[in-house]
Amino acid sequence: MKKLRLLKVLCLSNCDDLKYLSNELRLLDWEVCPLRYLPSSFQPDNLVALLLPYSHIEQLWKGNRPLYKLKMIDLKGSQNLIKTPDFTTAPKLEALIMEGCTRLVDVHSSIGVLKMLKLLNLRDCKSLRNLPTRIGMESLETLILSGCSSLVRFPEIDGRMEHLKTLNLSNCYKIKYLPVNLQQVEFLEELDLSETSITEPPSFIFQLKNLKILSFNGRKGPSYKSRPNLPSLFKVIQGRTNPMARMLPLLSGLSSLRRLNLRDCNLCEGDIPRDISGLSSLTHLDLSGNNFISIPASLTRLSKLDFLDFSNCNMCTLGETDIHGLSSLRYLYLKGNNFITIPLALTQLRMLNLLGLSNCIELTSLPELLTSIAEVRIDGCASLEVVASPSNVRNLVDAASVKAINCFKLAENIHALTLLKKHLKVD
Repeated sequence: MKKLRLLKVLCLSNCDDLKYLSNELRLLDWEVCPLRYLPSSFQPDNLVALLLPYSHIEQLWKGNRPLYKLKMIDLKGSQNLIKTPDFTTAPKLEALIMEGCTRLVDVHSSIGVLKMLKLLNLRDCKSLRNLPTRIGMESLETLILSGCSSLVRFPEIDGRMEHLKTLNLSNCYKIKYLPVNLQQVEFLEELDLSETSITEPPSFIFQLKNLKILSFNGRKGPSYKSRPNLPSLFKVIQGRTNPMARMLPLLSGLSSLRRLNLRDCNLCEGDIPRDISGLSSLTHLDLSGNNFISIPASLTRLSKLDFLDFSNCNMCTLGETDIHGLSSLRYLYLKGNNFITIPLALTQLRMLNLLGLSNCIELTSLPELLTSIAEVRIDGCASLEVVASPSNVRNLVDAASVKAINCFKLAENIHALTLLKKHLKVD
């Protein structure tokens, strides 16, 4: 079939000795391709899209090939890939996906000059150690390096890269700093620096007026756990204040920010600035794994906040904070805290749809207000004995939206076995 232009192969895994592919191919789509190399006779002059996810490919071909029409390469999950092609003959390449190529150590230096590249996805390339020292991918919109745990340095930026909108470096445990000229990426919308070795937020963050998502979660990676004497990423070091706490007041100018993730950053209640209400577009705030006595009063000014997570913050009380300002809040997670009971102040949250209290092992009772919330999660609340008033217990337990796995004391008090037999109509 010498004129074949489109080839999509399904469920074929027994052709290790394939010798021929049409040189007229525009599309080659072959998931779980068993080949180690594409046929040596194949000249991909006309190829536009090469889709070989989860293949056995070690190297696409030996030597160089003309790739002047190629726009997309997808090698996702190809765990045997050890070498990438020379990209100098692929000037029109727009998308390069090598996510999960776990044996890949480096990529060809020519990747740094792909002027048309919009997407570069190297997520979970765990053996990747090096990228080109400089990159000038001026059309790049999305750069994903999350999970590249062996990568030691982020390349210098050659040019403005003014189209870059997403930069994800989460779980790049060895990355210690970002290049200063990254501040030129003024249209960046998403920045994820979670679980890196960057000890302080880059100063240019405050210039990113279009930033919509910022994640700076503390480290929990395996390389960190193996060195228990290291201080937490954001702990006080030699008398200095928490660098994240110093950064928070400056975030108030990011009026476009919608999601802020600061999990495990060793923050406490006094670190939340009064003017955080300047984050007028914020809808999602994750502060789990920090150290809060109660919900900081300044947060109650975030009227657009839809999601709030205070899980595992060692909280013993929600305090008497007037939280009616959180008028848009629908999801409140308080998992793993040390509450004994929940205050009636939650009745102020008229929009609340989900209340997460799983693994609050000190919790002994819940007020009647919970009967009006659409979903309540109390799994693992081992001390819980009383829910609402006796007249409403049956209504609450009968609701399918209440998840109460391993609440043994509660089960005894409400005669759960009797209720179960009723539902199953067991005599």
